Amino acid sequence: MSRRRVLTGSGAAALAAGTASVGPLLWVPPASAAVRPGGVHLMYGKNPKHRMAVSWSTPAGVRRPRLELGLDRTYGLTVPAESRSTKDLGTVYHHVDLRRLRPGTRYHYRLSHKGASPVTGTFRTAPKVQRPFRFAAFGDMGVNAAAAAHVALIRRMRPKFAFVVGDLCYADTSGGTGVGGPQTQDFRVWDQWLNQIQPSAGHVPWMTTVGNHEMEEGNGELGYSGYLDRFQLPGNGVKGAPVTYSFVHGNVGFIALDGNDASYEISRNLDYLGSAQDQWLRRELAEMRSDPEIDFIVVGFHNCMYCTNLVHGSDGGNRSRWEPIFDRYSVDLVVNGHNHCYERTHPLRDGAPVIEAPRGAVIDSTRGTTYLTAGGAGQAVYPTGGRPISYVSIEGGVRVPETTEWSALTNEVHSVAFLDAVPRNKRGVAKLKLTALSTDGKVIDRLTLKRRR
Repeated sequence: MSRRRVLTGSGAAALAAGTASVGPLLWVPPASAAVRPGGVHLMYGKNPKHRMAVSWSTPAGVRRPRLELGLDRTYGLTVPAESRSTKDLGTVYHHVDLRRLRPGTRYHYRLSHKGASPVTGTFRTAPKVQRPFRFAAFGDMGVNAAAAAHVALIRRMRPKFAFVVGDLCYADTSGGTGVGGPQTQDFRVWDQWLNQIQPSAGHVPWMTTVGNHEMEEGNGELGYSGYLDRFQLPGNGVKGAPVTYSFVHGNVGFIALDGNDASYEISRNLDYLGSAQDQWLRRELAEMRSDPEIDFIVVGFHNCMYCTNLVHGSDGGNRSRWEPIFDRYSVDLVVNGHNHCYERTHPLRDGAPVIEAPRGAVIDSTRGTTYLTAGGAGQAVYPTGGRPISYVSIEGGVRVPETTEWSALTNEVHSVAFLDAVPRNKRGVAKLKLTALSTDGKVIDRLTLKRRR
């Protein structure tokens, strides 16, 4: 049956507004038909109400990789995948960018290729009207027992999506420094990580950003080619920086930045965008702040703007570039990773705390921006934070000591942050409730941000 016949048949009618769009197909040599799809992961498009990308991999090239989509297990719509090869591996990554989906709708999908047993799953688009929702926030995961336990924890907590702030799998352990050469690289780790997260990422989107470990030597000028081979990103970010994007879910606007473009500590990609990322950030924040439906703004990137941990400390490049912008547009929450720990600041303006926010506090987020380090998702923890004196990396990578009165709470255990967004009540007050959980589900921090319109 031709694709045209499938798209115009009764299955397409059942989907009503549901259609799909894909890029050009990349031909790859066929592999054994016994190979099943693996490493399944989802990402929202720029409009989560109407767009979802489904990605998966096979150990080698296959014939006719495709996705079937429907409102039930009869499916009805068949879409061929765009396939991409990658550096040093036989693995091929397949992507389908689904568009014009119905808001708030549960879809069934089936992934297959010629001669293979299919893999099935479901996903739900963002709702048309505002409702309470939960998302997970974390970085620095890797492939290990703690990371696998966190995938299980995320499934139990049932977030609508995960906001993952870089250093995903550590396939290149040089971390953007270039030290060590090819022996620091094992790109098979990418497939291990994608298979590890599939129990969650195959059903809810994992919205990822790049960290220093995504700057892989030999993978393009910026080192991002391997990352881009494996993810179908929203594509509405800075021109020349496809790793950046924004989206809105409910009453929260999300912005994913490339922290490597502003980092003084690890300067491999410093200033590769010139002023373009800052200009784009200002436009996005201005648009979000003018939208009456958006209460909270959450910005995510890898490098720490404020962290007492002595392994990486704080990055003055990100601070000097973006803190004035965050202050101007009253960003509510900034999520970072990089330091393998948990830490939260008091609300800050111009680098200084404006009010105290101990564990359990309820604060007016219009007073200042809260900076969250959520880098304890799996890699070995860094037990060197919470000190009254830490340091900030300034231009040239020089570490300058600084006092840390801005730090509200630190914890060195593995952990994941969960945030519950609550739309405005009858008094016009919206809430964003943070709960940080250790691997075994114990609460290590709580905080409630509130805003009134």
